[in-house]
Amino acid sequence: MNTRNRINKTLYAVLFLIIIPLMLVLWAKYTEDVIDLPAIESILTGWMFIGFGALLMVTAMFYLKKYGEGLPMNAYPPRKFVTKGPYHYLKHPIYWGFGLLVIGYFILTKSASGLWLVTPITILSMIALVLGYEAIDLKKRFPNEAKSTILDMTEGTTGLADKSSRLVSILWVLAFLFLSNFVISFLVGDSKAAWGKPLNLPINTENQYLLLLSLFFLIAVPLFIERKDLLRSWVIASILAIFISSYTALLFPSVSAQYLPGQNGFFYYVPIFLMLLSVKIMFKQSKTKGIIFGLLAIVFSCIQLSFSNSAELHLLCSALIFLIAGNYFKIWTFLRKRAEKIANSWQEWVFGKLRVINHGFYVGFGTFFGIFLSGILVGDSYAWAILVFSFIVIVFSALWAQIIEGSEKLKRPYGYYGALVGILFASIAVWAMGYNVWVVIGVISVFMPWVQAIGRFRCLVNGCCHGGKVNNPDIGIKYYHYRSRVCGISDLKGELLHPTPLYAMIWLFLVGFILLSLHNNDFPSPFIFGLYLILTGIGRFVEEAYRGEVQTPIVKGLRLYQWTAIASVLVGMFMTILPVDVVYITPAVGWETLVSALVGGLFTAFAMGVDFPYSNARFSRLV
Repeated sequence: MNTRNRINKTLYAVLFLIIIPLMLVLWAKYTEDVIDLPAIESILTGWMFIGFGALLMVTAMFYLKKYGEGLPMNAYPPRKFVTKGPYHYLKHPIYWGFGLLVIGYFILTKSASGLWLVTPITILSMIALVLGYEAIDLKKRFPNEAKSTILDMTEGTTGLADKSSRLVSILWVLAFLFLSNFVISFLVGDSKAAWGKPLNLPINTENQYLLLLSLFFLIAVPLFIERKDLLRSWVIASILAIFISSYTALLFPSVSAQYLPGQNGFFYYVPIFLMLLSVKIMFKQSKTKGIIFGLLAIVFSCIQLSFSNSAELHLLCSALIFLIAGNYFKIWTFLRKRAEKIANSWQEWVFGKLRVINHGFYVGFGTFFGIFLSGILVGDSYAWAILVFSFIVIVFSALWAQIIEGSEKLKRPYGYYGALVGILFASIAVWAMGYNVWVVIGVISVFMPWVQAIGRFRCLVNGCCHGGKVNNPDIGIKYYHYRSRVCGISDLKGELLHPTPLYAMIWLFLVGFILLSLHNNDFPSPFIFGLYLILTGIGRFVEEAYRGEVQTPIVKGLRLYQWTAIASVLVGMFMTILPVDVVYITPAVGWETLVSALVGGLFTAFAMGVDFPYSNARFSRLV
């Protein structure tokens, strides 16, 4: 395709995805005196999303059937690679369309739970299906097909950026920004700031359309970026920053949602962190451009702060988000290198017939951490119930792994899904002790993601849960220690592998804050547990697709634990609808909580870090 046609097609995409929605909302704002604004706004926006989403889905299905000679389902995939119609503009248009349709429906019906729960889980599930199966399957079935589309982000090369790549960059950043602003405003609204107030300027800033100046500033940025790699870096950092902002604003609105004015103008409101990221990129381009854009950013930031509910919180959150998103590659490189160092840090101490392995310290601390924090939330009265619950769960994780992975080389493996099965028996035991089972399950679910994340350090040292081969040195890590399963069982010593335990740590870290927020907002225990199963199941489905353990069975094209991850999501959906009342318990800490945490930590450290290396009995050796 020549450059002119490519630019024209990109302009059409910008027109339909950005300009028309912006005009509709501005029209609704302008006519707010004569119509019911909330009703008109939700109707216009809802039907816009539904109409465009349905049109995208139907068109994509038609092209898939006509040119791909297949059906829009994994059981009957197309025999030919489709690059026409919607597939010429973006990848996976059916999923994009369905996501837009779901968003539109819940906006139209003004359903907060639909936007809070159903929409993000639906979108996350589609992303997981693509990352964990379809993208990999497409590469296998069509290895020689070009997969770039009109709306793909620009390449990370040092070449000059063309007009098309600049327009696409504007499209992606504005699309995510507008959607984020709308969702946050719809769900959070005019939330009261934890502290602080708007900035008082000596000039009159009551005109809401002053906010458009920062929007024009943002649009101008990619037009002045010359290199493709800098343009790509700006887009990735901006989208990451918007995600972090949305994530924290929905979980902690009194702190992180204060960049929105809580009044007209939210749709085109540009938070300061996006301007900071833009100035940083401009300084990489040239010092002169950096200074000019920096001065403009100061002026526009002052205007933004005069509209914010809290100028202090807006500045603080923007600075933190800027530091994270603006240094995303440095942060990832640091985490990846630390993961590789830990993966080759095996140490052991032999005392007669007993061996102590250093990776047991990680899981021991994780269990101590989880029991202690859980005990704080529910008090000493539940300390021993939580300890018994943890014992049974660990035992069942060992029994499960014996069935799935046990062998001459693996005498005492552990499996996460065995722990989930153990929850049923642990619940019976806790109930028999006279405790409220839902209280225990709920509070353990809150901290379980962080306990699992800490436990993944053991996976790195032990070499279990390791990834498959990857060619990119910016992604992969290498294992060298002869004790690692990677070297002793999978025969992948020195190979670049996906750092799948690190992937899991990052995901579980984010999930933990979601569940803690639910607990702090008095959600019932089955709902918290159900969402724990759903979110961890979604993450595990993707993680498993990039794991490389030779002993894990493949069933019907998916790894065994991908099937169990799907089951986890389904069970979680059922748990979220169980009608169980919230039990209110005052957080407290005492000696029983501390002792139970210490006992649980020592037990776990012994179970997963101490073995009998000279024995050949079942459960004797960890390696």
